[in-house]
Amino acid sequence: MKKITFISSLTLLLAAFTYGQTQQQIRNRIEGADRPDAAKQISSSKKSSTSSSSSNPSDSGAQRPVILRENGISAYFGYDTKYFYRSNPLATDGKLKQQATGMWTNTFYAGAGLGVFDYSDSVVTPYIGGSWTSNEYVESEIDSFNYNSTGAYALLLFQYGNGWSARAGISYANDRSADNDTEDYKEFQPNLGVMKSYTINDSATAIFDATIGRHLAESFVIAGLTDGGKTASEKELSNTEYALSYTVNYSFNDILISPKYRISYKDYDKGLNDGRSDLSHDISLKAAYPITDSFKLSVFYSYSTRSSDGTTISYDYKSYDTGAGLGLNARF
Repeated sequence: MKKITFISSLTLLLAAFTYGQTQQQIRNRIEGADRPDAAKQISSSKKSSTSSSSSNPSDSGAQRPVILRENGISAYFGYDTKYFYRSNPLATDGKLKQQATGMWTNTFYAGAGLGVFDYSDSVVTPYIGGSWTSNEYVESEIDSFNYNSTGAYALLLFQYGNGWSARAGISYANDRSADNDTEDYKEFQPNLGVMKSYTINDSATAIFDATIGRHLAESFVIAGLTDGGKTASEKELSNTEYALSYTVNYSFNDILISPKYRISYKDYDKGLNDGRSDLSHDISLKAAYPITDSFKLSVFYSYSTRSSDGTTISYDYKSYDTGAGLGLNARF
């Protein structure tokens, strides 16, 4: 009888340990996931680079974008599909290549510009929008981590005649397990940003972007995980993020080549992550070819690295993606 009790206890202990490991892997996956980007979706709804520079002068002297109607709602929707190789899909500390897999993502998005208004020396456009993405891992050993993401946003975009723009908004993101239909993560993110675009030469433009946002996040508590006197919390993925990016868009015949660098700093202050800080670097290169005005083919490569301090568990990781995608968008 004692032997049976011991075996049962050992089985429960191993099951709890395995479950804890799986929870940590899901948490790592969440922290390494790409979130919907409102600014990127709005930009994708615009015309190609050869025509998007067209504008009408407003009463304020700023440039009024012609893709938006003078009055009423200008709507857009789109679909992106990508197939790529990811070297470290669960964002695990250690080697660059861990549980490497192909990934297939499909994103549907829609939004609307709610008119164009003159305000002081700027042109203001309110935007609302949303998206849904399926994320599938090709490797069978980790396909249980497949998930679906939902995003939504509302923002005000202020555009100035000197090439600067500013934005203020709030976004929502949600991850659900595709297999279990459980909510793994959700967040609200109030954010502020500024952007400056300028011409380098006849075939190249550059974009500088700076953002600050507060991630008000909720996720599950990892069973049995402790760190000194810190207490686990559903809100321990909440953080304040500061980010800078620089992009060059170079037009070569009909191909748009876009190298980009982004650096971000996150400061955590909840639960087991209290006192944690992350510094991330992302370098990417994308080449896009417009098959039609609304249909684009692209190939891309990106490399990401994160160094983390302030916790017993290491959240350092590095990973790279390389693949291709198709994008379709329409405006009305």
